[in-house]
Amino acid sequence: MTHDDAHRARPVSRRTVGPAVLVAVLALSSGAARAQGRDEESDPSRGREVLSDPEALFRRVMTHIEDSYVDEVERGDLYYAAIRGMVRSLDPHSDFLDPEEYRAFQDDLSGIYGGAGFQVEYRGGSYIVVKVFPDSPAARMDIREGDVLLEVNGEPLFGLSMMEIVEKMRGDIGTVLEVRLRREEEEPRTVRLVRQTVEMPTVQAEFLEPGYALVRIHYFHEDSAAKLDEQLRTLDARSPHGLRGAILDMRDNPGGVVAEAVAMAEMFLTEGTILSTRGRADGETEEETARPGERWETLPVAVVVNGYTASAAEILAAALQDNARALVVGAQTFGKGTVQRVVELLDGSALRLTVARLYTPSGAAIQGNGIIPDLTVGEAEEPADLTPLLRESALPGALPANEEEEEDEILFDASTTISDLAVRLAYQFLRLQERRKPEPQTAMP
Repeated sequence: MTHDDAHRARPVSRRTVGPAVLVAVLALSSGAARAQGRDEESDPSRGREVLSDPEALFRRVMTHIEDSYVDEVERGDLYYAAIRGMVRSLDPHSDFLDPEEYRAFQDDLSGIYGGAGFQVEYRGGSYIVVKVFPDSPAARMDIREGDVLLEVNGEPLFGLSMMEIVEKMRGDIGTVLEVRLRREEEEPRTVRLVRQTVEMPTVQAEFLEPGYALVRIHYFHEDSAAKLDEQLRTLDARSPHGLRGAILDMRDNPGGVVAEAVAMAEMFLTEGTILSTRGRADGETEEETARPGERWETLPVAVVVNGYTASAAEILAAALQDNARALVVGAQTFGKGTVQRVVELLDGSALRLTVARLYTPSGAAIQGNGIIPDLTVGEAEEPADLTPLLRESALPGALPANEEEEEDEILFDASTTISDLAVRLAYQFLRLQERRKPEPQTAMP
């Protein structure tokens, strides 16, 4: 339009434009509805009739997508997506796993997979690296706890589930994984990693001092209880007078196989309830109880937890706490108190379905509540200027034992060298238990 044309153009009042626009919109809407096959279904009574038959509604939507969607879509993909959406709408832990996702899930249970060797969790709106496994590609490329994961193989993570992210990061041994990370205020960096066989360290035990073990339980995999027993036996044999106490550190433990947590609890209990489950289906309401006869039933125990201690880890903490078997130190736990059953389906996919709620031995629901420690230690309370935790080789107590010392004499007090406040308090509790051991009784003739 030229300047003159603009000058000569007749202004149109709002009164005259309104009805004209309204008629045009109605005409377009009517035409669009007919084009989409909605002319009959727009009737309110028809709408109610369709909604009363959800299967017919589903078929109708499938037909519309197959006939009219801008790109051709495989019907099998639509069914998978529909099932996944249906299951995920139930709760955060129910899921549908396609065959590839199910294989990754099975790798999780075994603790062995092809990947880069770091764990990511969704925290505070970001995907945070929470663990880096020793001797892994991630450790060698200086990926650290606290790094924020931004992209995987050039794809942003927005809108992806944790299972989808895990699937993207894992792969065949020798293939390349590219991740983009941000560390605090630094500029994001791209790291290329060559995948290798990674074995997640489910249980790691070491001496705080001879006789006192610090046991980090990272996950509950299919053989976690056996590994815990094995490592305790090793430390027991290496300690001059045997094990006198153990701290079970389950901070940041997301859970895993419930049966392994039950087996660990039974290692330390002679009797009592370990947990109970309550579900709607037959067989989902049951109670697990301890039986005597385990090697570690008299070993003094303390447990350390935090806000990311979840699921099976909460079961173990509650079982030892409610049965007065251990002091629990740290922060209130996550509160994931449900049980998922995995059903393998005909095509190699699987349904992971929440079937029951978990309850502590005292009958309290774990779901949404978590476990409240006996002694609360928040992160803000932890001194920032303490020296790093010294390991067994740096402690005076690591020197060969003096054969002339009495069997029940404590060789060394490590509390002054432990910078981790929660661990230090748990250790001091165990030392107090040692001092409170009753004197042996002598029978009078």
